[in-house]
Amino acid sequence: MAHVVETRITTPYAELRTLLDRAERELPSLETSSLVDYLLRLDRIEALLAQLQQEEAQQAPASGLTLQPELVRWADLQDQLKRRSARIVKLAAPLGGFPALRAQHLPAEGMWWWLDEYVAARRRQQTRRLLQTLALVGVLLLAAAWAYRTWFAPSPETIALVDALSTIERHVDAREWEAALAAAEEGLQTMPDSPELLTWAAVICEQLGNEPCATQYRARALAQFAGQEIQFQLLLGNNRFRAGDLDGAEAAANAALALRPDEPQAFFLLGSIAEARGDFFTALEAFDRAATLAEASDPQLTVISKMRYGFLLQQIQANPGFDSAPTSPQDSAESTQPANP
Repeated sequence: MAHVVETRITTPYAELRTLLDRAERELPSLETSSLVDYLLRLDRIEALLAQLQQEEAQQAPASGLTLQPELVRWADLQDQLKRRSARIVKLAAPLGGFPALRAQHLPAEGMWWWLDEYVAARRRQQTRRLLQTLALVGVLLLAAAWAYRTWFAPSPETIALVDALSTIERHVDAREWEAALAAAEEGLQTMPDSPELLTWAAVICEQLGNEPCATQYRARALAQFAGQEIQFQLLLGNNRFRAGDLDGAEAAANAALALRPDEPQAFFLLGSIAEARGDFFTALEAFDRAATLAEASDPQLTVISKMRYGFLLQQIQANPGFDSAPTSPQDSAESTQPANP
C-alpha cells in the first residue's frame, strides 16, 4: 500500500514573509510578556533580508525573485514601531527597560532595541521646538508692545484726561459735588483747554448753585468747540442728565435742535429725559425719531435707540395701568404722536 508523505519546504523567502505577517499582525496588541520574543523576531527578519539581498545580487535577474515588496513592508513596519515607540517603551519598563534588554540580548543593534533613545530624542526635539516657539512668541510680543508704544499708545494727555473724567463721573454719580468740582479743577490745571473738563465744571457749578462759576466755565467750554455749538449743547445736555438736572438737559437738547432740527443725538437725549420723568410715550416717540434720523449717519445710535424703544415698549405692555400702546418704530417713523392700537 502506497503512503503519501507530505513535505513542507521552508525557504528563506517563505520564512521572511511569515515573520513579516506575524510582526505586522501582533504589533497593535503587543504586551510585555511577548515583547522580547517580538524583538528577537525582528532581528531574524533583518538577518533574512540581509541574506536574501546578498543572494538576489548574485542571482541572474531571470530568476524572477525580488525583495522589493518585502523591503517596503519592512520599512513600513519600522515606521510603525517609531509611531508606537512610547507605548513599547512603557511595555519594557517591567523588564528593566530597554537598557537591560539590550544588555541581555547583545549585540542588539537594530533600531527596535533603541526605542527608548528614540523617544528621548523626540522629546528633546519637541522641547526645543516648544522653546523656540515660545521665544518667537516673546519676540513678537515685544515687537507688538514696541509698535503699540511707538504708533498706537494713547498720549499721556489722553490718559490723564480719561482718568480725570472717570474720577469726576464717579463723584457726580455719588452726588459728591464738591469733590467732583475739585477733580475737574485739578484736571484743568494741566489741561486748561479741555472742553470735556470745562463742561463738567460748568455743570457741577450749576449743581452747587454757583451761577457765575457755571457761566464762566460754559463760555470757556463753548470757545473750545470752535463754532460747533451743537456739540457743546449735546455734551452739556448729557452731563446735566447724568447729574440729575432733567430740566437743564432738556434745555440743552432743545438748543441743539434749534441749531439742527434733525439731530438724532438730541432726540435720543430727549427720549432719555422723558423716560426718567415717567413720560413713556413721549420717550418712545423720541427714541423712534432718533433711530430714524441716525440710520444714514450713525448706525450704532440707530441700534441703541431701537433697543431702548423695544425695552420701554415691553415695560408699557406689562403695566396694566396703560390702556394704549404706540405703534412700532417702522409705523411711526414720521409720526409726532404715538398711535392708539
